[in-house]
Amino acid sequence: MYEFERGDIVYIRDFPFGKPTRIRGKVVGMLHGDYYNILLTNGLNEGTIITYKCYKLIRGKDVPSEIRED
Repeated sequence: MYEFERGDIVYIRDFPFGKPTRIRGKVVGMLHGDYYNILLTNGLNEGTIITYKCYKLIRGKDVPSEIRED
């Protein structure tokens, strides 16, 4: 479905296939079953690695500019 690589910047969606939140992270690992380990780079859990299913993520370049913080 979605293909992310290590080092990709991703944003977390508020619910599956929903709008992206302002929480972003970096892909640090790929697991079985389309799960990814994400190192959160801002927000309350900054610096924490959390596992997300692929549909909870969206690429940074696909996020609207009003949400993205470049």
